Amino acid sequence: MTGPSMQTYLDAKRTVDDRALNRRVLDRFEAALTARDGPVSIVELGAGVGTMLVRLAAWDRLPERVSYRLVDRDAASIARARDLVPEGLEDAGYTVRWRDDRDTESATLVATHELAGDDGRERDKPSGLLEETGSVPASATATTTTTTTLTITFTVADAFEIEAQADALVAAAFLDLVDLSAVLESIETLLEPDGVLYAPITFDGGTGFVPIDPLDRDIERWYHYHMDEVRDGGSSRAGRELLTALRRRDWETLAAGGSNWVVRPACENHSGVDEAGSPNSPNSPNSPNSPDSPTTHYPASEQLVLEHVLHTIDDALAEIPATRMPFSSAEQEQWLDQRRTALESGVLEFVAHNLDVLARRKAVVRRL
Repeated sequence: MTGPSMQTYLDAKRTVDDRALNRRVLDRFEAALTARDGPVSIVELGAGVGTMLVRLAAWDRLPERVSYRLVDRDAASIARARDLVPEGLEDAGYTVRWRDDRDTESATLVATHELAGDDGRERDKPSGLLEETGSVPASATATTTTTTTLTITFTVADAFEIEAQADALVAAAFLDLVDLSAVLESIETLLEPDGVLYAPITFDGGTGFVPIDPLDRDIERWYHYHMDEVRDGGSSRAGRELLTALRRRDWETLAAGGSNWVVRPACENHSGVDEAGSPNSPNSPNSPNSPDSPTTHYPASEQLVLEHVLHTIDDALAEIPATRMPFSSAEQEQWLDQRRTALESGVLEFVAHNLDVLARRKAVVRRL
């Protein structure tokens, strides 16, 4: 069975990452960016199809002037980013234009957005992030307007081979796929003194499904073994290994926190609106008035995420000699079939343990 393409998967997991991102670490990242003087330069390694950039812009987490470079060695992902990033920024209220022919390798996308609010930075963050703080004095509500300008470039390249000087590096769901020591060495050459590394959704050793199956623990153990011993680069414990490596290399960890993935079906409520906020027609099969109510489905395109996860596990186990594993090929196939049946029935749930990490490279003091 063939899973969804990598680009489809990267786009589909956007809503999963939205829920998972640790807001405390994200707040510290935003503060670190806005504290820097002048235009801020950001390079994203393993940028995929550009969802992190669009998210940061849509959530108003970026300073007023930013140059943002998306880097990924997969040409198909960068090509998809050239389509999705302008669309996503326009949906977030930005005006976008290509400075050059968008099909050229050096094409630059310029996006601008006027922000009006009581402090000039009226936030457009997901619901649930802002708390009621009471009334605001009339003297503090003068409306001002600021303009955010993003200058965006797209680069097909290996993260270890690019040349740049950046105030911040973003590595979302990336450091668990590469040799950590090598990539940290590269990052140290790319960052300005006191620059920051923001590494959200870094996998850290937990993969689980519901309903629970007796074979789950062995499947997880050998899946993680593949990450550690078979796959070229990466680790099943990358989150905690990153924290350890940063300390050894004399970085300052500014913030760290959990960012677990939880993918589960949404069950519509009696108002006809499901957990994802989508109203249903009274005559729809998904309506509470339907004899089959309640019904379940996965929010947005998250069923594709689970399809990709199952496909990835299957491919990983296929690269390990069957004689080494404590279960037979038939038992493995039965486990996979049961998981796919649960997915098709809308009852499969998935949890993965991740860490978000924000760290600052300490300035090197050169003695004469």
